[in-house]
Amino acid sequence: MMTFSKYSRLVAVAIDLFGRDGMDAVGTRVIAEAAGAQMSTITYHFGGKEGLYLACARQIAAEMRERIAPLLELARTACTESGGAAEARAAILAILGGFVGIMMNDDIAPTVRFIVREQMNPTPAFAILFEGGMQPVVEHMDQLLQRIARNRLTHDQVRIHAVALVGQVLAFRFARATLMRATGWETVGLPEIDAVRAIVVAHANAILSDLEKDT
Repeated sequence: MMTFSKYSRLVAVAIDLFGRDGMDAVGTRVIAEAAGAQMSTITYHFGGKEGLYLACARQIAAEMRERIAPLLELARTACTESGGAAEARAAILAILGGFVGIMMNDDIAPTVRFIVREQMNPTPAFAILFEGGMQPVVEHMDQLLQRIARNRLTHDQVRIHAVALVGQVLAFRFARATLMRATGWETVGLPEIDAVRAIVVAHANAILSDLEKDT
């Protein structure tokens, strides 16, 4: 379980409410009451609702960095000079497999709702989310993909491939209701997570095999 800052309860409640209803629809009084805090606390420590919203984004970015740190370490190891295409492929598959476990976990739902809103209608908070949590993943994927493709990809091509590979994992979180209805699953436990992971890895393997071919 991730730890929040000194005002953990307030930030956690704000992330949940902002993610459910959006910043414009949620008042500071509602947030304070739900968190069991004084409304003046938001003004004093965050400067108001907008400041609290940005603090939520910073907390989410920090939380995501903590969650993905072990996955990025795999990428750093594979990107050493001695690492080849096989090591890069193994690292990408491990990153995606680990990412499935993170994104399919129920405890990340409030965070994802917040991120989805920022994906659809970006505010200044999106820069915090991207630079703090998403950009490191994309950049490490870039290096691994270029190693597999022997540096034949343009900047745009490698970035689109990276977003596509990571995006397929995100889809299983963003489209959670569709997944549950389509499969008939009532809950998501280890068997369901393993099933999703196997498909994601298979898809990624097919893409990476294509990138290894000569153009």
